[in-house]
Amino acid sequence: MAYAVKKTQDNKTAVAAAFAGAAPTYDDGAEAQRDIAAELARRIAFLPLPARPRILEIGCGTGFLSRALAGMNASELVLTDFAGAMLERCRKALPAESLARFLVMDGEEPAGGVGENFDLICSSLAFQWFDDLPASLERLAAHLAPGGHLAFATLAADSFVEWRQAHAALGLPSAARSYPTLDELKRMMPQAGAGSITEDRHKRPYADGHDFLNRLRQIGAHLPLNNRPPLTPGALRRVLRRFETGIAVTYHVAYGIWRKT
Repeated sequence: MAYAVKKTQDNKTAVAAAFAGAAPTYDDGAEAQRDIAAELARRIAFLPLPARPRILEIGCGTGFLSRALAGMNASELVLTDFAGAMLERCRKALPAESLARFLVMDGEEPAGGVGENFDLICSSLAFQWFDDLPASLERLAAHLAPGGHLAFATLAADSFVEWRQAHAALGLPSAARSYPTLDELKRMMPQAGAGSITEDRHKRPYADGHDFLNRLRQIGAHLPLNNRPPLTPGALRRVLRRFETGIAVTYHVAYGIWRKT
């Protein structure tokens, strides 16, 4: 599929290293990520979960969603990320009395020790980094209890459309990653259950193109698609000149809620 992110193991290691290196600056550059996690937490609050649910989070980062999960009186809360430095920042962000278990793990390949029969598996803005999202969703669904819920936010097709259009107008290739449409996401959902995909568009203002790129670096999300070579300095300057007076960038977010039968 056109949106798939085909990564070698070396590339996946590079992505993990980029996020680990960004752990100290992530919170400063992650305004959109904070807002999206808050919206996902709001949607999770309406789910018919048990009084003391068992919860697994994939890609917890520095803990934007984890903070809300820590207040849900979970009987078990497992927080995972494939960047150990991010996981450590999350640990420090949670209340001292939190009984969360922290696990360095690639969410695409849930480790045997992560557990089974969760009432909720959730993730905010991690799934867009997966190689094979349909297969990953099936693997995660296998860790849900009957009646358990999968709840997630991920980037969809129109994300960063302004940046892509600026490249296209200049006849330049964009190294921005491709993301699935809502229809494609609906077809990816696991078979043994039912759910829905809804969308929202978050517009984030940046002072100029440099500001936008610097924010991506702050959160570790600056690696190009498939390690594609970057634009030459001259070509990049041409793109940046289109945003000298500011840029509002679209985060096209798909929110998924799925229940296992």
